[in-house]
Amino acid sequence: MSYWVRKLYRVYRMPMWPRRTCRQVTELVLRQEDQALPWHERVAVRLHMQICAACPRFVQQVKFMRQAMGRWRSYSEGDGA
Repeated sequence: MSYWVRKLYRVYRMPMWPRRTCRQVTELVLRQEDQALPWHERVAVRLHMQICAACPRFVQQVKFMRQAMGRWRSYSEGDGA
């Protein structure tokens, strides 16, 4: 964990237990599409999203891919293929 993240936790007196790495958060985001996460995992993801610039971008990319797959599926069904 970087110096600034530790400092954020100290300054805002955030508990250290819900912190997750970017790799863990991406796994949770992908798992969240298939099943509901427990409340403590949802809190950990939400806290991480507040302090990370890359993970919210990943969530946007996942949403975009989901929409693109839906459009592709309806396009291929409409083609009669």
